[in-house]
Amino acid sequence: MTICIAPYQPLLLHLLTMGGVKRAAIISGALGSTASFIAKLALSPDSPAPSTIQSICIENINNINNDNDLTWICPYTSLITRGICLLCMIGVNALMISSFLDGMNESGSVVGTALSTAANFSFSVSA
Repeated sequence: MTICIAPYQPLLLHLLTMGGVKRAAIISGALGSTASFIAKLALSPDSPAPSTIQSICIENINNINNDNDLTWICPYTSLITRGICLLCMIGVNALMISSFLDGMNESGSVVGTALSTAANFSFSVSA
């Protein structure tokens, strides 16, 4: 089986002469898809993270303390988990914007945007 690289030759030549792959734009796309995944964990009503934390909380409180009903704390642990995920999403988005701007300075606005978007789609599909 032979692979024809003739249609991709200008692109390969461009990547070789311009210093190779532009890492900052690709990292920006990966961080964008990661932030999206974290947002789904934080804001989705059927998210597994808060519901798992809440069920673990209920099990541990029932095992530790049988006298008092302290299960009222568990919905708050779910909210705290959602808040932590939301703060992580904001932090990852800040890193994404920073690397996106570096990628645009590194490779130009069109190439940086195209690489970032392609990486975002690629990582979103795999997540």
